[in-house]
Amino acid sequence: MEDSESTITDDIFSLGVGGLQPERQLLPRSELLARVTALMQSCEGCESVSVVDVTPLDRPDNAGCNWSYTLVLDAAGVLPEVYGLAYAQVIGMARSSWNLE
Repeated sequence: MEDSESTITDDIFSLGVGGLQPERQLLPRSELLARVTALMQSCEGCESVSVVDVTPLDRPDNAGCNWSYTLVLDAAGVLPEVYGLAYAQVIGMARSSWNLE
């Protein structure tokens, strides 16, 4: 019997259907930061958290995203236990939707 866990090849954050990655919208850095900030701030307890920067990649990763999973945040006093949950919810969706111009 085949081990199903050993055969998974999709990006765990992929929202694509049939193994295809969704097309990403190209955004200037300021717009990407504004959109990811809005997503973070929509999460309970993170209304004052801002995304200050993202790290561009030299070339798109295997999922097709051209910026890192690492976000630079201004936590504005929000505890890591709170913004960490929001981060986990936001990062996959954001990376599968938007690329840096």
